[in-house]
Amino acid sequence: MRSSSTILPRAAAVLLSLGLLTGCASGPAPSETASAPPEESAAPVDCTVAKCVALTFDDGPGEFTDRLLDELKEADAPATFFMVGKNVGRYPDTVKRMVAEGHELGSHTWDHADITTLTKEKIEHEVQWTDEAIEKASGRKPDVLRPPYGSHGVVYDRLVPYPLVLWDVDTLDWKHHDPVKTVKIAMEEVKPGSIILMHDIHKSSVQAVPDLVGKLKEQGYTLVTVDQLFAGTDFVPGAAYERGAHPAAAQG
Repeated sequence: MRSSSTILPRAAAVLLSLGLLTGCASGPAPSETASAPPEESAAPVDCTVAKCVALTFDDGPGEFTDRLLDELKEADAPATFFMVGKNVGRYPDTVKRMVAEGHELGSHTWDHADITTLTKEKIEHEVQWTDEAIEKASGRKPDVLRPPYGSHGVVYDRLVPYPLVLWDVDTLDWKHHDPVKTVKIAMEEVKPGSIILMHDIHKSSVQAVPDLVGKLKEQGYTLVTVDQLFAGTDFVPGAAYERGAHPAAAQG
Protein backbone atom coordinates (compact mmCIF):
# COMPACT_ATOMS: atom_id res chain seq x y z
CA MET A 1 0.00 0.00 0.00
CA ARG A 2 1.31 3.37 -1.02
CA SER A 3 1.69 6.05 1.59
CA SER A 4 -0.37 9.23 1.41
CA SER A 5 2.89 11.18 1.16
CA THR A 6 3.52 9.56 -2.24
CA ILE A 7 -0.05 9.87 -3.58
CA LEU A 8 -0.56 13.53 -2.74
CA PRO A 9 2.44 14.91 -4.63
CA ARG A 10 1.50 12.88 -7.73
CA ALA A 11 -2.11 14.08 -7.58
CA ALA A 12 -0.90 17.65 -7.30
CA ALA A 13 1.30 17.17 -10.33
CA VAL A 14 -1.61 15.83 -12.37
CA LEU A 15 -3.80 18.77 -11.39
CA LEU A 16 -1.01 21.21 -12.26
CA SER A 17 -0.59 19.63 -15.70
CA LEU A 18 -4.32 19.83 -16.39
CA GLY A 19 -4.30 23.48 -15.37
CA LEU A 20 -1.47 24.26 -17.75
CA LEU A 21 -3.22 22.45 -20.62
CA THR A 22 -6.45 24.30 -19.92
CA GLY A 23 -4.59 27.58 -19.87
CA CYS A 24 -2.95 26.90 -23.25
CA ALA A 25 -6.30 25.99 -24.80
CA SER A 26 -8.11 29.06 -23.57
CA GLY A 27 -5.28 31.50 -24.30
CA PRO A 28 -4.26 34.52 -22.29
CA ALA A 29 -6.79 36.67 -20.56
CA PRO A 30 -8.41 39.36 -22.71
CA SER A 31 -6.61 42.07 -20.78
CA GLU A 32 -3.30 40.63 -21.96
CA THR A 33 -4.18 40.25 -25.64
CA ALA A 34 -6.15 43.44 -26.20
CA SER A 35 -3.90 45.93 -27.88
CA ALA A 36 -3.65 49.33 -26.31
CA PRO A 37 -5.96 51.82 -27.98
CA PRO A 38 -4.11 54.12 -30.38
CA GLU A 39 -3.25 57.47 -28.95
CA GLU A 40 -5.73 60.07 -30.02
CA SER A 41 -4.16 62.70 -32.20
CA ALA A 42 -4.02 66.12 -30.65
CA ALA A 43 -7.00 68.28 -31.45
CA PRO A 44 -6.28 70.87 -34.17
CA VAL A 45 -5.29 74.18 -32.67
CA ASP A 46 -7.91 76.91 -33.00
CA CYS A 47 -5.89 79.90 -34.15
CA THR A 48 -8.82 82.26 -33.63
CA VAL A 49 -8.24 81.62 -29.93
CA ALA A 50 -4.66 80.37 -29.49
CA LYS A 51 -1.60 82.55 -29.99
CA CYS A 52 -0.63 81.16 -33.39
CA VAL A 53 2.10 82.51 -35.62
CA ALA A 54 3.21 81.36 -39.07
CA LEU A 55 6.85 81.41 -40.09
CA THR A 56 7.19 81.80 -43.85
CA PHE A 57 10.26 81.66 -46.07
CA ASP A 58 10.56 83.09 -49.58
CA ASP A 59 12.74 82.70 -52.67
CA GLY A 60 14.12 79.20 -52.11
CA PRO A 61 14.89 76.48 -52.12
CA GLY A 62 18.56 77.33 -51.91
CA GLU A 63 21.86 76.21 -50.51
CA PHE A 64 20.83 76.97 -46.91
CA THR A 65 17.36 75.45 -46.96
CA ASP A 66 18.41 72.01 -45.73
CA ARG A 67 20.15 73.64 -42.77
CA LEU A 68 16.94 75.53 -42.08
CA LEU A 69 14.98 72.27 -42.18
CA ASP A 70 17.42 70.85 -39.64
CA GLU A 71 16.77 73.78 -37.32
CA LEU A 72 13.00 73.59 -37.72
CA LYS A 73 13.03 69.86 -37.06
CA GLU A 74 15.12 70.31 -33.93
CA ALA A 75 12.70 72.98 -32.69
CA ASP A 76 9.59 71.04 -33.73
CA ALA A 77 8.42 74.08 -35.69
CA PRO A 78 6.43 73.86 -38.93
CA ALA A 79 6.79 76.53 -41.60
CA THR A 80 5.49 77.50 -45.03
CA PHE A 81 7.87 77.78 -47.98
CA PHE A 82 7.03 80.06 -50.89
CA MET A 83 9.28 78.72 -53.62
CA VAL A 84 10.51 80.18 -56.88
CA GLY A 85 9.70 77.59 -59.52
CA LYS A 86 12.98 77.73 -61.40
CA ASN A 87 14.86 76.95 -58.15
CA VAL A 88 12.82 73.86 -57.31
CA GLY A 89 14.45 71.61 -59.91
CA ARG A 90 17.86 72.29 -58.40
CA TYR A 91 16.83 70.99 -54.98
CA PRO A 92 14.13 68.34 -55.50
CA ASP A 93 15.19 66.28 -52.47
CA THR A 94 14.91 69.36 -50.29
CA VAL A 95 11.35 70.00 -51.47
CA LYS A 96 10.46 66.35 -50.89
CA ARG A 97 11.89 66.65 -47.39
CA MET A 98 9.68 69.66 -46.67
CA VAL A 99 6.60 67.54 -47.23
CA ALA A 100 7.96 64.59 -45.24
CA GLU A 101 8.64 66.85 -42.24
CA GLY A 102 5.24 68.51 -42.18
CA HIS A 103 5.87 71.86 -43.83
CA GLU A 104 3.55 73.59 -46.26
CA LEU A 105 4.45 74.25 -49.90
CA GLY A 106 3.66 77.56 -51.54
CA SER A 107 4.28 79.15 -54.92
CA HIS A 108 6.30 82.35 -55.37
CA THR A 109 5.90 82.31 -59.18
CA TRP A 110 8.33 80.83 -61.65
CA ASP A 111 10.93 83.57 -61.73
CA HIS A 112 9.87 86.03 -59.01
CA ALA A 113 7.80 88.13 -61.38
CA ASP A 114 5.67 91.08 -60.32
CA ILE A 115 2.25 89.80 -61.33
CA THR A 116 0.85 93.31 -61.72
CA THR A 117 3.14 93.81 -64.72
CA LEU A 118 2.08 90.60 -66.47
CA THR A 119 -0.65 89.64 -68.91
CA LYS A 120 -3.30 87.11 -67.98
CA GLU A 121 -1.53 84.44 -70.03
CA LYS A 122 1.83 85.16 -68.41
CA ILE A 123 0.36 84.95 -64.91
CA GLU A 124 -1.18 81.60 -65.79
CA HIS A 125 2.19 80.37 -67.05
CA GLU A 126 4.02 81.58 -63.93
CA VAL A 127 1.55 79.67 -61.77
CA GLN A 128 1.39 76.55 -63.92
CA TRP A 129 5.14 76.13 -64.41
CA THR A 130 5.77 76.50 -60.68
CA ASP A 131 2.98 74.06 -59.82
CA GLU A 132 4.45 71.48 -62.18
CA ALA A 133 7.97 71.88 -60.79
CA ILE A 134 6.83 71.52 -57.17
CA GLU A 135 4.60 68.55 -57.96
CA LYS A 136 7.38 66.82 -59.87
CA ALA A 137 9.77 67.24 -56.95
CA SER A 138 7.41 66.40 -54.11
CA GLY A 139 4.31 64.72 -55.51
CA ARG A 140 2.22 67.60 -54.18
CA LYS A 141 1.04 70.90 -55.60
CA PRO A 142 1.31 74.11 -53.60
CA ASP A 143 -1.63 75.20 -51.44
CA VAL A 144 -0.98 78.94 -51.46
CA LEU A 145 0.83 81.64 -53.41
CA ARG A 146 2.77 84.69 -52.31
CA PRO A 147 3.04 87.41 -54.94
CA PRO A 148 6.65 88.60 -55.27
CA TYR A 149 7.28 91.98 -53.62
CA GLY A 150 3.79 91.68 -52.12
CA SER A 151 2.58 93.28 -55.33
CA HIS A 152 -1.01 92.44 -56.14
CA GLY A 153 -4.42 93.85 -56.98
CA VAL A 154 -7.98 92.60 -57.20
CA VAL A 155 -7.88 92.13 -60.97
CA TYR A 156 -4.65 90.10 -60.77
CA ASP A 157 -5.57 88.22 -57.62
CA ARG A 158 -8.59 86.70 -59.32
CA LEU A 159 -6.31 85.02 -61.84
CA VAL A 160 -4.52 83.06 -59.10
CA PRO A 161 -6.11 79.68 -58.20
CA TYR A 162 -4.87 79.85 -54.61
CA PRO A 163 -5.22 82.21 -51.66
CA LEU A 164 -2.57 84.96 -51.87
CA VAL A 165 -0.59 85.12 -48.63
CA LEU A 166 1.11 88.38 -47.69
CA TRP A 167 2.51 89.19 -44.22
CA ASP A 168 2.21 91.60 -41.32
CA VAL A 169 5.74 91.15 -39.93
CA ASP A 170 8.62 91.95 -42.29
CA THR A 171 11.93 91.09 -40.64
CA LEU A 172 13.86 92.88 -43.43
CA ASP A 173 16.30 89.97 -43.23
CA TRP A 174 17.07 90.39 -46.93
CA LYS A 175 18.28 93.93 -46.28
CA HIS A 176 20.39 93.90 -43.10
CA HIS A 177 21.57 90.23 -43.04
CA ASP A 178 21.79 90.37 -39.25
CA PRO A 179 20.34 87.45 -37.24
CA VAL A 180 20.02 89.57 -34.10
CA LYS A 181 18.07 92.28 -35.96
CA THR A 182 15.88 89.65 -37.58
CA VAL A 183 14.83 88.30 -34.20
CA LYS A 184 14.45 91.77 -32.67
CA ILE A 185 12.15 93.03 -35.43
CA ALA A 186 10.04 89.88 -35.39
CA MET A 187 9.56 89.93 -31.63
CA GLU A 188 8.70 93.65 -31.60
CA GLU A 189 6.03 93.29 -34.28
CA VAL A 190 4.56 89.82 -33.72
CA LYS A 191 1.05 89.36 -32.38
CA PRO A 192 -1.37 86.41 -32.33
CA GLY A 193 -2.26 85.58 -35.94
CA SER A 194 0.91 87.08 -37.42
CA ILE A 195 2.59 85.92 -40.60
CA ILE A 196 6.34 86.47 -40.39
CA LEU A 197 8.30 87.07 -43.62
CA MET A 198 11.83 85.66 -43.93
CA HIS A 199 14.03 84.27 -46.72
CA ASP A 200 15.76 80.89 -46.71
CA ILE A 201 18.26 81.95 -49.37
CA HIS A 202 20.21 83.95 -46.78
CA LYS A 203 22.50 82.22 -44.28
CA SER A 204 21.90 84.95 -41.70
CA SER A 205 18.16 84.31 -41.84
CA VAL A 206 18.64 80.63 -41.13
CA GLN A 207 20.97 81.49 -38.25
CA ALA A 208 18.20 83.57 -36.67
CA VAL A 209 15.66 80.74 -36.57
CA PRO A 210 16.65 78.87 -33.37
CA ASP A 211 16.62 82.03 -31.25
CA LEU A 212 13.43 83.33 -32.88
CA VAL A 213 11.52 80.08 -32.40
CA GLY A 214 12.72 79.83 -28.81
CA LYS A 215 11.57 83.34 -27.98
CA LEU A 216 8.21 82.85 -29.66
CA LYS A 217 7.57 79.69 -27.66
CA GLU A 218 8.67 81.40 -24.44
CA GLN A 219 5.96 84.00 -25.04
CA GLY A 220 3.32 81.32 -25.52
CA TYR A 221 3.09 81.27 -29.29
CA THR A 222 2.15 78.13 -31.21
CA LEU A 223 3.96 77.81 -34.53
CA VAL A 224 1.76 76.67 -37.40
CA THR A 225 1.68 76.54 -41.19
CA VAL A 226 -0.35 79.12 -43.09
CA ASP A 227 -2.99 76.50 -43.84
CA GLN A 228 -3.31 75.76 -40.12
CA LEU A 229 -3.42 79.46 -39.30
CA PHE A 230 -6.53 79.89 -41.43
CA ALA A 231 -8.20 76.54 -40.73
CA GLY A 232 -11.94 76.90 -40.25
CA THR A 233 -11.98 80.48 -41.53
CA ASP A 234 -12.78 82.14 -44.83
CA PHE A 235 -9.61 81.38 -46.82
CA VAL A 236 -10.37 81.31 -50.52
CA PRO A 237 -8.53 81.38 -53.86
CA GLY A 238 -8.11 84.78 -55.47
CA ALA A 239 -8.20 86.70 -52.19
CA ALA A 240 -5.24 88.22 -50.33
CA TYR A 241 -4.50 87.76 -46.62
CA GLU A 242 -1.98 89.59 -44.41
CA ARG A 243 -2.62 87.88 -41.07
CA GLY A 244 -4.69 85.25 -39.33
CA ALA A 245 -8.12 85.57 -37.83
CA HIS A 246 -7.14 86.03 -34.17
CA PRO A 247 -8.82 89.21 -32.80
CA ALA A 248 -5.46 90.57 -31.65
CA ALA A 249 -4.12 90.43 -35.21
CA ALA A 250 -6.57 93.09 -36.30
CA GLN A 251 -5.29 95.56 -33.74
CA GLY A 252 -2.45 97.99 -34.17
